[in-house]
Amino acid sequence: KTLLVVPMIIAMLVATIRKLRQTSGIAYGHWWIPGGVVAVLAARCTRRSSIVHLHGSDVTVAQIPMMRKVAQLVLRAADERLAVSEALAEWGRGLSDRGVHVLPMPLMFDRLPSPSPVPTHGVVLAVGRLVTEKGFDVLIDAMAHLEPEQRSELVVVGVGPDRQVLAQRAADAGVALHLPGAVAPTELADWYRRARIVAVPSRREGFGLVAAEAAAAGRAVVGSAVGGIPVVVKSGVSGVLVEPGDVEALAAALKTVDPEWGANGPGLVSHLDATTHGRFV
Repeated sequence: KTLLVVPMIIAMLVATIRKLRQTSGIAYGHWWIPGGVVAVLAARCTRRSSIVHLHGSDVTVAQIPMMRKVAQLVLRAADERLAVSEALAEWGRGLSDRGVHVLPMPLMFDRLPSPSPVPTHGVVLAVGRLVTEKGFDVLIDAMAHLEPEQRSELVVVGVGPDRQVLAQRAADAGVALHLPGAVAPTELADWYRRARIVAVPSRREGFGLVAAEAAAAGRAVVGSAVGGIPVVVKSGVSGVLVEPGDVEALAAALKTVDPEWGANGPGLVSHLDATTHGRFV
């Protein structure tokens, strides 16, 4: 698959150059690779402007020294640089010695449920790709630390390679885990309504869209203090933040969080409304 990266980027570059020559637009790179690489090269070829937008997973790729150098060149070549959180913006500034503006992910409020009363026996909900960086293994271990009578059903919505590993981990720990897989936006909205709290135990995040969606839906969030999550979740106000990977701290947060704090969430993310032009810039 790695061998396909170069022809993929070449194909993207040719298509982008063709499109730029047909329009008066600019080249926007979603992630520094492959989008940013294509954007800056296409912009140079057509004498247009380019924007590179950092989202988080692309920064992980830059941990490899050679890729870090390529990321530095791409960010320096871009006319403007954006990041979905201040933490990512700081990384970009440090790497490129250029300015990086924060443009968080907008929320599609029309696809989210309106805040509703928290169900007394609601589930603990988590949403995301079933991979190690999302920390669902930590969440299962934290749930296992609770007394049996304190455990709600754990629902993790998403697909990924760790599905069977997580299912087995929960079974071994005696945690009731439901994995509904991929769901439609309307069904995801229903899961938010059925949740007592929403857990976002990520080891790393660029922005933390699930935390923002949960806040908008009026659900208290127990999450890791990474990426943009501390921006949309205020500990002791709309949820509880813990250090990533800390099972005991996450278990304590699951016990102490007040689900009614979710009522404070919508006000913390109202500026991210994608239907209100410019408010989230």
